[in-house]
Amino acid sequence: MMITADKLSNAEYHAKEAISSSDVKMVSKSTLAHWKAKTYKSSPTFDIGTAVHAMVLESEKDLVLRGPETRRGNDWKKPYEQAQAEGKTLLTAGDYDLAKEMADSLLMHPIGDRMAGDTVINEASFFATDDNTGLELKTRPDSYWQANGVIYDIKTCQAADPKSFAKDCLNYGYHIQAAFYMHVLRLAGYQADKFLFACVEKTAPYAVAVHELSEEYLAYGKSKMDEALNKIATANASGVYDTGWSNGVNTIDLPRWLENPADFN
Repeated sequence: MMITADKLSNAEYHAKEAISSSDVKMVSKSTLAHWKAKTYKSSPTFDIGTAVHAMVLESEKDLVLRGPETRRGNDWKKPYEQAQAEGKTLLTAGDYDLAKEMADSLLMHPIGDRMAGDTVINEASFFATDDNTGLELKTRPDSYWQANGVIYDIKTCQAADPKSFAKDCLNYGYHIQAAFYMHVLRLAGYQADKFLFACVEKTAPYAVAVHELSEEYLAYGKSKMDEALNKIATANASGVYDTGWSNGVNTIDLPRWLENPADFN
């Protein structure tokens, strides 16, 4: 069953006990021990990304507020606490202006226009049970064009060009994210044929580029997703969330690029 954004807030979604793509990416790239001990911490960078999403996908809800010039003192603390209580994002004046520039640039691009239009569902929550592990899964795509089975995801980045995005994809596990979103939607009974990344740069001219992973890359992402889900299921059953590291002494070899004795002179 799909629960749409007007029935489930972002906070309510995150409060639901189910495995998300962030969980799967963390287990895949780190360890079960680090995943189990994870804590949520906000940051200016994270808040800017949240603001860009809201400005593009939920502009009518006025979820982003322009605050003082700095984050110091009660001029920031009190309105920040109030914004948090209301489920809104407060930014410094400079960060707000930056987020607005990025959002406007994205909205001028055809993909931004699509995501802001009335043919898509934005910030909808999907839940399903994994057919292999029995784990409860959840996902909340930025934007979903249900009629065509297209999932859209906004990425704020330093560089949106294909070469830079390819590096970010591996560094941040975007291939696992795409495979997970498509997996959950399909399990929930929805069409999911395509996953598009809408990337917008954080500096002028706030360039936008759209990227899609190949079928081979998505298959690799799904294999890593399945591997992580199996690890989580096994750990949940045993109650053991370890690092998987050796309990012995690890020998660190001299890097090959230092093997030439002349490098030590």
